[in-house]
Amino acid sequence: MLGQFENIGAFIRHCNGTKLRYDQACLEIITDENISFWSQYEECEDCMLLETVKLPKTGAVVLDTTSPLRYAIRNGVGEICNGTYEFDEFGQYTINVTEVIKDNCQPRMKAEPDAAFLPILTAVVVLLSMATLWYIVKGIGKRVVAGRLYARYFAREDNELGSETRVLTTEESVPRSPTRSRLRSLDIFRGFSIALMIFVNAGGGGYRIFSHSAWNGLTVADVVFPWFAFAMGEALVLSLNARLRTSLPRISALKQVAQRSLLMSLMGICLSSVNASWVDVRLPGVLQRLAAMYLIVGALECAFMRTSQNITPGRSLFRDIAAGWQQWLATLLLVAIHVCITLTVAAPGCPRGYQGPGGLHRTALGDFSLQNCTAGIAGYIDRMILGVSHLHQRGSFHKLYHTTVPHDPEGLLGILSGVLVVQAGAHATRVMLVYNHARARIMRWIFWSIIFGVTGGALCVFTKNGGPIPINKNLWSVSYCLVTAGMAFFIQAVLYFLVDLKTKWGGRPLYYAGQNALFLYIGSELLKRHFPLYWHVQAPTHSQLLATNAAAMLMWLAVAVALHRKRIFITL
Repeated sequence: MLGQFENIGAFIRHCNGTKLRYDQACLEIITDENISFWSQYEECEDCMLLETVKLPKTGAVVLDTTSPLRYAIRNGVGEICNGTYEFDEFGQYTINVTEVIKDNCQPRMKAEPDAAFLPILTAVVVLLSMATLWYIVKGIGKRVVAGRLYARYFAREDNELGSETRVLTTEESVPRSPTRSRLRSLDIFRGFSIALMIFVNAGGGGYRIFSHSAWNGLTVADVVFPWFAFAMGEALVLSLNARLRTSLPRISALKQVAQRSLLMSLMGICLSSVNASWVDVRLPGVLQRLAAMYLIVGALECAFMRTSQNITPGRSLFRDIAAGWQQWLATLLLVAIHVCITLTVAAPGCPRGYQGPGGLHRTALGDFSLQNCTAGIAGYIDRMILGVSHLHQRGSFHKLYHTTVPHDPEGLLGILSGVLVVQAGAHATRVMLVYNHARARIMRWIFWSIIFGVTGGALCVFTKNGGPIPINKNLWSVSYCLVTAGMAFFIQAVLYFLVDLKTKWGGRPLYYAGQNALFLYIGSELLKRHFPLYWHVQAPTHSQLLATNAAAMLMWLAVAVALHRKRIFITL
């Protein structure tokens, strides 16, 4: 019987009359008595098994394949067997309870599952082929097409119109009009972050790796926001340094920072209010969080930034620290406040230091009465100050942990730890300002990448759910901020080496997206559910979702290219 199913897994998409969706599998349970099937996904940390289905006779159950499954089969007497298994998409499995020997509950495969990640590999091959073809055409055009036509369509644009991302190269300590050249790698980094953010927000092809973690852990979707915040910190220092060196009063610079922060937060609230009344409008959000962190770091830079860099040979080891120690002292104070509140202040009716999702989650003491403890003190502060109706209502953890209490991942307490990421970006620019040699810059960026990454890993003991402060995007935990900032330092070093130092890659079209990143984000959020940026597909597969979501991202990249060609740069 098994042989006839071995090669037709791709064609079986039903489970006992129910059509399977992507990330689903079918488990048939063969029995001659009344049984119950209990299960829980390993993604649900320390959660008890829940009764999934009762079967008076042989039947089937539809299971998700996004996480390994813990399960148990029980009858009226007790537990027959249990096990843990990772089911694959569209797979057909069976467990014969009548043949269970010594609690062996491992399922047998009736039909092979689909290769769920094959569309991603195909997309990567297609994109690399397109890029290769582009450079081949570019090389032919460089030799064949007349110089004017080549300069128009292929030459690197090195003018400074509409961009604040410059490198200061002057070594004198006396303030004067600085000599500028474009820091192209920063625009590319920012463009890469916004392109990935658009793809993730569009749906990420339905893949779990492009979806936010249910609670603890790190996925591709979780690193995009802090990377963009890191790039914002880099651009902030470049901009303020150029303005303050041209004798702009610090109070005027602070007013500009505050004005931009206010406009950014108002735009974020307006985005949240689309198709919602004021009673239900979400007050926190991505732009609101960016605005708050931008204001704090911008105020620190306006107060303490040194407009002259004393570059003295033989004193290079701590030069970048000396240039920003006041900013770091204030930032570490905010982080310390965040940690103290998180670990020492208990929300009413909750354990002290609780950082879990509530619901089915249990503490080390085995307490399951944590339904109203979602996000611990961070969630309680948001619910008390902002109101339950003004928070994000559909977190990725709600369905998994069966929680009913809302929690917003862009809440108030996370601003204090999020400042660490923006300050790290600001420090990356300070490294560039105080070190003139490219090798010194790259080595310092890699050094700080290691320091941030190891420190963040130590706080979570290099595990998903371990340590005093696990990596958690929903809470913007300190370990999460440190690890993502460490990644950003390393990416900046690599891009600087390839783009600005060796000029091996122009970064198109990401370079264009980085010049209008804020406009692309707002536009993608406003129009992400509208044609042609969105197509409704009945019973979609991963390949269909990946194609539609990637197409939406590419369309916005095309918009970025068009804006660049027209010399349109939309900023606050």
